[in-house]
Amino acid sequence: MPLAIHLFIHFSLAVFVGYYFGRRFKRLWLGIVFGILGGFLIDLDHVLEYFFFYGPHFNFTYFIQSRQFLLSDKIKIFFHAWEYFPLLLLIAWLFRQKQILKMIFLTLAFAGLVHLITDVIINGYSLRYYSITYRALHHFSAPELLSPADYQRNLDYKQELGI
Repeated sequence: MPLAIHLFIHFSLAVFVGYYFGRRFKRLWLGIVFGILGGFLIDLDHVLEYFFFYGPHFNFTYFIQSRQFLLSDKIKIFFHAWEYFPLLLLIAWLFRQKQILKMIFLTLAFAGLVHLITDVIINGYSLRYYSITYRALHHFSAPELLSPADYQRNLDYKQELGI
C-alpha cells in the first residue's frame, strides 16, 4: 500500500476517534487534537528512530526508504506498543473525576489502539510484533522479530537500494 494512503487511513481514523470522544465529552476540538496525537502522531517514533541512528542530519529520501531500520537491523518504534492501552485506561480511570483528563487519556488510548490494529492489518505483522515487551525480549533485532519472508524482503530491499 502506498505510504500516502497508509498515512491517510491513520489520520482519518485518528480524527474519527478524537471526534467521537470530543463529542462524548463535549470538547470536540480537544478530542480531535488528542485523537491525532494518539492515532497519527504516534508515527513520530519512526522519526526518533531515524535520529537515533543518523544523528541530527536529516535526509528525507533515507527516511522514506526506512534506512534507519535497514542499516541498524533494529526495530524499536517505542510508541507502537499494546502495553500503552491498558496503562492509559488506568490513568483515565484514576482521573475519572476530572472529565477533561479522563477524555484525554481515553482518546489517546483508543486512538493508539486503532492505529496499532490498522498497522497489523496493513503491514501484515503479527500482533506480538507491536508489543514493546516482545521487541525488547528479542533485543529489538529485526532478524528475530520479522518472519523469515519479511526479513528476506528487507534484505532484498537493501540490495535494491545498494546499501
